[in-house]
Amino acid sequence: MAIITSPPRTVSDIKTHSGRVSRDHQVYRDYFQVGALELERWRRAKEREVALSRIASINTRIAEIDKEKEVLLASATSACEEIYNKGNPEASENKKSSGLRIKY
Repeated sequence: MAIITSPPRTVSDIKTHSGRVSRDHQVYRDYFQVGALELERWRRAKEREVALSRIASINTRIAEIDKEKEVLLASATSACEEIYNKGNPEASENKKSSGLRIKY
């Protein structure tokens, strides 16, 4: 039987240079962060433009709906007035009577 003198190596035993450089001298990270912020600002500006265009289209549609509603209400009012005038006895007095009419 073989005697194991040292434990087997694992991933944590791999030597790297990751901790040897101070973060003060890594200026490129700041530039990457500035670039990411610029991209986010551009995306937000684009979202705002799209939202404003949607608001404008919604406002125009609301104005169209109000106009259509006014037209429909005006036509309904005139139709109601015509119906009221037909059943109104004052409106029938204006017509000349043509004599006696008998319906069987």
